[in-house]
Amino acid sequence: MANDSITGSVVAGRYKVTGFLRPGRMGDLYVARRLEDNLKVAVKVLDPALFTNPEAVRRFEREARIAQAIAHPCTVRVLDHGRASGALGPFLVLEYVEGELLSDVIEEGPLDPDRAAAIVGRIALALDAAHEKGVVHRDLSPTNVVVAGQGPDEIAKVSDFGLARLTEPDEDEGSEATLTAVGVRIGTPTYMAPEYIEEYELDHRADIYGLGIMLFEMLTGAPPFTGRPYKVMEAHVHTPVPKPSSKRAGVAPWLDDLVFRLTAKRPDQRLQSAAEVVEAIERGLGRPITAIEYRAPTNDPAPARAQTPPTPEPRDPILDHFIVTHQGEVSRNKGVKTPPMDRRFLVTRVAPDSIAGRLGVLPGWWLHLPDEDQGGLLDPRLGRNVLKTRRWAFYSPETEPAEVLRLEVKTSGMPLGVEVSRSAENVVANYDPLVPEPSALFDLWVHQRWDDLERLSKATLVQQPRGTGGGLFGRFLANDKRVVTDHPALLFHGIALVETKRPAGFADITEFAAKFASKWPIVHQVLGDWYSTIQQLRTASDPATRQTVLDKLGEAVLREPLPLLQRRYTELTKQAPPSSPWVGQPFADYSMDSVDGRSTARLYETLDRMDESQLLAVCLLGGFRGTPDYDEFMNRFANHMLYFESYLYGLHVVTTQHEPELDRPDLYQGEAMVRASRIPFVVLHDYRAFVQRAIKPPAIPTVYLLDRRGTCVHEGRLTDVDIWDAIQRAGKHRVERFRGGGRG
Repeated sequence: MANDSITGSVVAGRYKVTGFLRPGRMGDLYVARRLEDNLKVAVKVLDPALFTNPEAVRRFEREARIAQAIAHPCTVRVLDHGRASGALGPFLVLEYVEGELLSDVIEEGPLDPDRAAAIVGRIALALDAAHEKGVVHRDLSPTNVVVAGQGPDEIAKVSDFGLARLTEPDEDEGSEATLTAVGVRIGTPTYMAPEYIEEYELDHRADIYGLGIMLFEMLTGAPPFTGRPYKVMEAHVHTPVPKPSSKRAGVAPWLDDLVFRLTAKRPDQRLQSAAEVVEAIERGLGRPITAIEYRAPTNDPAPARAQTPPTPEPRDPILDHFIVTHQGEVSRNKGVKTPPMDRRFLVTRVAPDSIAGRLGVLPGWWLHLPDEDQGGLLDPRLGRNVLKTRRWAFYSPETEPAEVLRLEVKTSGMPLGVEVSRSAENVVANYDPLVPEPSALFDLWVHQRWDDLERLSKATLVQQPRGTGGGLFGRFLANDKRVVTDHPALLFHGIALVETKRPAGFADITEFAAKFASKWPIVHQVLGDWYSTIQQLRTASDPATRQTVLDKLGEAVLREPLPLLQRRYTELTKQAPPSSPWVGQPFADYSMDSVDGRSTARLYETLDRMDESQLLAVCLLGGFRGTPDYDEFMNRFANHMLYFESYLYGLHVVTTQHEPELDRPDLYQGEAMVRASRIPFVVLHDYRAFVQRAIKPPAIPTVYLLDRRGTCVHEGRLTDVDIWDAIQRAGKHRVERFRGGGRG
């Protein structure tokens, strides 16, 4: 794809490509941003010329699993992988390393000998981790190593395990002989081991040989053998590698000896492991070689290389008309003043094909509602208030005033497709421990403001008024004499302690999870389960126990896919977080009576009455209707209908309870609002839990949106952003139908 551009494309709905990075052996690399948190990543896409070669596709996809299995600081991490729709095909998402290819560094001239040795030592650390997993890189070269930083802490990261060989058979991938026939050369002749050239056989010591050739090249500025490939391979078999000091003065004797011991023609005469290479370098340098975790010095986007604009994907005409109807005036100005931090919301999520997504708003931008700038603690639900018109002011996150972009949008009141949280400054300035709002503490958790979270949650537990510095409340605070125990402040206080390396916080988390979590929305239960499981992970000794604990973390992420938990899960497991299993799949059919026995609902008969643009909402409730999560959903759904009524055909609530629990009438206000609307609404009695068992939801309640074909286009909670995303997913089916696909 070297001559084509995918700049501007959104890969798998999660990664927006911002520019070209560099070509690769099996596919090009691009710079991208992860939409959920604006993290800069690298996206590698398979060359379209190899799409029809199944072995090339399998080898490309295997690279992700190999890199994730190695998971070493001196290898480039694979964050995600999959197959994109359309012309992109298979893709890998890699961590973005702000550095240079080692080959580019060598082109500038020979490296300082100590620097060259340290880089080789860190490459050897990566190889040692790979060899322990039974992986032989087989294509080790300076083009597959990225270096970053300076001095003794310079980072070196090995990449491109696409041509790696597994010393143990991989049952999922077939034989190595099969995977070799992919139409590409296995390895680079300049760094190829003699035994592989002569007999097509190799083990991990072939990587040791290639590492010795790279060390020679770093010390002298050129590899020992050059020319036509067959001449280079002949020299590898028959010609000894010269001493680096014969090509460059000042190379220490121990480095000459190291190159000799790495490049012996017979594998049994070389250093026998990458660990031995590290030990030899440590003795020569007189200091240890450590694996240093890479930390990006900046998160600025890389400059995009000028390329041919991509062919836009066909858009859903129904959605286009919907946006035109509700979107009003748009203005853009640079160099404007931004509102104070305590008057801002932070954008945490954006639906790519919503009004905000199409205007270029990204997670990490700031939002201000100028006409609703009320004093005190901001309410993230302000954007859901019913207004004839609403003015939104977004600010890009640049710090230089001349670079800040103000994007102002006037709409019919329609939610733009963003989720926001209060700024931490707003919470700190206005939070009242005597009237504690759990969602404000949750926003501090989102911002990872652990000191502020500890202070305000503790003040809530002892009922210390804001601004109290001493007296009776001050003594309570000092002695931790709690007045309140059943509030989520207990959970957040424990989290703040744990996040600041104080294990005593686990006691608060465990107490809240065991005694009080069921009284509060499910997000608090998920956070309690997450941190309790993290405590179990610290004591898990054997691999089986550890895997069981990691599976529990995956279940927590699936129940409540919070961006911070998703990132933590990826860091711990080196795998992408689990996704909703029903999205994109046909939903299970059902036929049930209503709880009052007055009607019957059959799923696919209901779908037949819908038109192409409409979605059916199914809330799988399980047990009681009178819960905080159910009431929150019903209130949200009543609000959604005000703006998305043309898309929402109806709502089925599926419950195993026959009678509602009316001891908490305040938890049925949202349901009363939905009943009073024009949308068809029915509560169905799943009296034997047939539907619940067939669908196996990750949490209760779980909301599903189904298009007319019965395909699930959303699973989980239901926010404005989720509806925008579901409309866009359903629209893909409509576009295919307009192309002649018909209804499935």
